[in-house]
Amino acid sequence: MKLKPFFIIQLCAFLIFLARAYQFYFFGAPFRAILWDESLMSPIVENVFNTSWFDYATSPETNKGITNLTVFFSIVLFVSAFVSLFWKQIPYVRLKKSIIGFSLFILFILGVCMVKDKNYDFLQFFELTIQFAAPLVLFFTKDFETLNKQKLIFWLKVSIALTFIPHGLFAMGFIYVPGHFIDMTIKILGVTETHARQLLFVVGLLDVIAAAFLFIPKLVKPAFMYIIIWGILTALARVVAGFNYDFFLNSIHHFMYLTVYRLPHGLLPLATLMLYGLYDKTLKTKHNN
Repeated sequence: MKLKPFFIIQLCAFLIFLARAYQFYFFGAPFRAILWDESLMSPIVENVFNTSWFDYATSPETNKGITNLTVFFSIVLFVSAFVSLFWKQIPYVRLKKSIIGFSLFILFILGVCMVKDKNYDFLQFFELTIQFAAPLVLFFTKDFETLNKQKLIFWLKVSIALTFIPHGLFAMGFIYVPGHFIDMTIKILGVTETHARQLLFVVGLLDVIAAAFLFIPKLVKPAFMYIIIWGILTALARVVAGFNYDFFLNSIHHFMYLTVYRLPHGLLPLATLMLYGLYDKTLKTKHNN
């Protein structure tokens, strides 16, 4: 069966929601970065709930509440995964859009908390753009067959660029090189830290260039090919770098979800390239007629 672009977009949303649900349930989420920030939360805690900050921050009930909220969010994300996968088969438009919309809100809050947790590093948020994009396509789509393909392609290219440019800037050390980037490169390739940093700079530069090339008509296809391959490889790098034969199941448990929610970094560009081909073919058909 030939894969269609919209199904790949559905698959991307499924993988993102499923892996994030797994993360939330087993490993939690960085919500405490905001909920335990005294400067942000104390006015609400003290003025609205009439509770001292000390009582709030040290209360076992507060900690339990955050944990329960995280588990609840994981359940919503899990449901959203299958709503995404069976989007066309579910006739209740308002219901499925409400579920996807709520899950998008959860992902947005996750992104904000990640930024806060990393000392307001906003590149962390933009690196998640592809993970927002796939569910957003479902949320705003009534009929994929009659959808304006030109606009969809443009906004998907924007989302891909907004993911790959921050990723490239991180690898280049524009602000800093994330330690796990260096660790993964050393573990997978067996190089020194110096060589790892040099290699990361090169591939980071290629990420930024490829993202720019998406908007140059004559270079868009090779740019997509690079992004598709590199997006999948960088996703697989998570589980490969963390894999240990002696602790097989433990390795899968701790690292596979990191790969799963990043697979759309290669799959969504693939769907966009397919859409680009369909749109190009439609234009040529109209021109010939």
